[in-house]
Amino acid sequence: MKLFRGASVVVAVGIALAMASGPAHAQPVRSAAVQPVEDTTIDINPGNVPTTAADFEQECDPNLGGGPYPNRDVWVFNLPSVQRDFVSVTATFSVPDDGMVDVTIPDAEDSAIVRIGTSKAWVILPAGWTLVTATAVVTGEPEPGLQFVLTHTCAASASPTPTPTPTPTPTGSPTPTPTPTGSPTATPTGSKLPITGTSGSDGLLLVTALGLGAIVLGASFLTLRRRRDLNG
Repeated sequence: MKLFRGASVVVAVGIALAMASGPAHAQPVRSAAVQPVEDTTIDINPGNVPTTAADFEQECDPNLGGGPYPNRDVWVFNLPSVQRDFVSVTATFSVPDDGMVDVTIPDAEDSAIVRIGTSKAWVILPAGWTLVTATAVVTGEPEPGLQFVLTHTCAASASPTPTPTPTPTPTGSPTPTPTPTGSPTATPTGSKLPITGTSGSDGLLLVTALGLGAIVLGASFLTLRRRRDLNG
């Protein structure tokens, strides 16, 4: 009986030692926690501001806002680093008669962040605004001297001039010019005498008859005188 108990103790101790000295790969391995990459805030190149869209380099790219649009400007920013991307861009504009306005891309309407070679951000705004300053949040750790730029703009096109409505040409007979009334028209003066007597063919016949009568009367007087000379 004592022998059986002793053997049981030996077996139990052996099992405990075997469990304690198990293979190393059976133990769970804790991996190091992945640290998130921090973002960095950078400024725009100070040589790009202040400016209006019309005063900057012009390029209207259909992949970067398109344009030109009537009464609307397109602004395009570029991050000159292939290892980084824009997270957001906040631009401060001076608005005529309305003070300063902050516009954040891509939260603003008609804006987006895209990657075409490098990371770019664009926004479409009312024409005539002046870009005063801008900052951007970009991926990656801080880097001394890192800045982003206003790469180009697409200024608003001129508003189309409305075509004037042609005046219709009046139709119908022209209205007669009324004869002026009032003082009688003066008779022009000159060397001409007023014509009296009968005019036309009747006057010609009368003159001819008078001429013939004078000839006949003259011939009668001449004949009578000759007879008197012969008888005398």
